[in-house]
Amino acid sequence: MTSDLVSVVIPVYNSEKYLEECLNSVLGQTHKDIEIIVVDDGSEDSSPDILKKYSDKVNIFSQKNQGLAIALNLGISKMKGNWLKWFSPDDVMFTNTIETLVGEAKKQSHNTILYSNWNIIDATGNTLREFHESNYNEISDFDYNIRLLDGQQINVNTTLIPSQLFEKCSMQNLNDPVAIDYDFFLRVGLLHGVKFHLIQKQLVKYRIHSDQLSHKNITKTLDYISKIKNQTLSQLDDSLQAKYIHELEQYQKTKPAIRKTMEFGMKLLSSTPSWASDRLLTFYLNKIRLGR
Repeated sequence: MTSDLVSVVIPVYNSEKYLEECLNSVLGQTHKDIEIIVVDDGSEDSSPDILKKYSDKVNIFSQKNQGLAIALNLGISKMKGNWLKWFSPDDVMFTNTIETLVGEAKKQSHNTILYSNWNIIDATGNTLREFHESNYNEISDFDYNIRLLDGQQINVNTTLIPSQLFEKCSMQNLNDPVAIDYDFFLRVGLLHGVKFHLIQKQLVKYRIHSDQLSHKNITKTLDYISKIKNQTLSQLDDSLQAKYIHELEQYQKTKPAIRKTMEFGMKLLSSTPSWASDRLLTFYLNKIRLGR
């Protein structure tokens, strides 16, 4: 394992529309010490044919359709890098994305997950807006975990994760694929003392389109996330668990009025289970995160 090697793991399932753009953006990185691992999770479209064109540059593994977590864990088991960059086949990296992440990672402790700001793009690649994560780099690990318990803080496609963390914690095969990364962040943060550090730069183009998992069944995902929080907290000793629950309640009481209004609006929208309402739910979720 070379010290600067980054393993980019891309789970693929019926990703023909955007797969080539994604792969080209990874291959075009200014940081050249990269291995690209693609796991095709039983795609039924032209994704396997597209991957064949990259077989001399990309490590390709195939399995029957078993879901995101199993595909991701297969990719993780094959990686040789010092860091994991989990990436979606829908999304696009800027040319300096990995160089910037690795440069910052070298300044942080060995158990730090890096993440960044990102741009939202549409199906055709047009930038809709920039998304700036709340900057919590100066608060304590405990206070950061409170905010993490309050809700997702990180777009996983922007992250750089030390590979040694997977000796302690794997990606769980959950019933809700959208919650896999949030579950991982909660467990490594609360149970294993992992730190999180924001790079205040736009490093990823995150694509919104009607077919992606993260914009489907959002209301079910919210219910599932609540269960995940309780499961993680239950693994702490009683006194620490009680402290987290108390401080989380106190933190939630201090939310700005605008955020409470957005959360109420999100609950109203959730009664209409259509993709149109899910787009609005996604908008609310993003606005709420900005208010943290």
